[in-house]
Amino acid sequence: MRSCEVAVVGAGIVGAATAVELQARGADVALLDRGEVSSGTTGLGEGNVLCSDKDVGPELGLTVAGLGVYDELDERLGQRARIRRKGALIVHREAGAWAAEPARLERLAAAGVEGRLVKTAELREMEPELAGEVQGASFFPRDLQCDPRAVARALAGQVARVHTGVAVEAIEVEGGRVTGLRTSEGALACGAVVVAAGPWSRALAEAAGAALPLEPRKGQLVRLRAPRPDFIRHKVVEAAYLASVASAEVGLQVTTVTETTWEGDVLVGSSRERRGFDVSVDAAVSAAMLDRAARLVPGLRGLPVDAAWAGLRPWLPDHLPAIGPSGATDGLWLATGHEGAGVALGPVTGRLVAQLYTGQAPVVDPSPFAPDRFAP
Repeated sequence: MRSCEVAVVGAGIVGAATAVELQARGADVALLDRGEVSSGTTGLGEGNVLCSDKDVGPELGLTVAGLGVYDELDERLGQRARIRRKGALIVHREAGAWAAEPARLERLAAAGVEGRLVKTAELREMEPELAGEVQGASFFPRDLQCDPRAVARALAGQVARVHTGVAVEAIEVEGGRVTGLRTSEGALACGAVVVAAGPWSRALAEAAGAALPLEPRKGQLVRLRAPRPDFIRHKVVEAAYLASVASAEVGLQVTTVTETTWEGDVLVGSSRERRGFDVSVDAAVSAAMLDRAARLVPGLRGLPVDAAWAGLRPWLPDHLPAIGPSGATDGLWLATGHEGAGVALGPVTGRLVAQLYTGQAPVVDPSPFAPDRFAP
């Protein structure tokens, strides 16, 4: 393979966005993936870009910037991206959490996030099928849903050199700096490598000298056939989901997220557990998700099941992605560890990497995402 300046490993939404942003700034880039573009984690989630499920902190700041990048993608890609600005509802079943929600909304508003409280009567009007017992909800109108696989493929289509079906076996390092890649199709000489391989990033990064305690965090989804396209009108998220995202628990956690797809079906989640690279579908987990979701939306009971599947989220212990250069090896860059927010943060991560690589002012402070924060 012909040499390049930067090789990006992983052609999901993070890698594709990184390659596009580097190329736009004049870098000679090659994008590589052992499968096809967006054949891994990117295409397996709901495709959500959410501020609603966060509190103030570095990830929220990156997400707010990411919403701006999605505005640009909406203009550039149009219908291909299937962006729907339907908003998200955080639904509270517990009185204690509901009492704390006004203060969270104030914090989010100070960070630039639009949201408001919704009392029960209005909530029933917004979501007629949401008939379970609730205290109220908060509504975030700017949260959106997209087709992440289509977005990644559109971005990758703008990259001059894309190598699919090419497995990266190792990052070659000599004298403390990156010199290239060893791949299933031979050697690729390059001066820098961006590891954007999602849950599969750890082995490559650590073999090249970086400390990256990344683990796959499994999640399942179920798709149901809905009786009508607007059966669920917004992204509906049980407030307990926020705690499950922030949890470091190894074992299974089940909370409720549900929404209608572009095609008019209903997606039901969510599960989280750390059990390696197992992507088998556990029928008991699917049943638990459906049962919990039906407590909020009783009409889900009895809807025909179209499909169920599992995917892997790249999880880091502090719940923040690793974005930027590693001081362990000159020319080694990381763009991974976004856990369940890879779709939301993929495009803005690519921009941040490209800005740092070319010496431009970064869209957000990159220090909280520094890859070397895990070094001993």
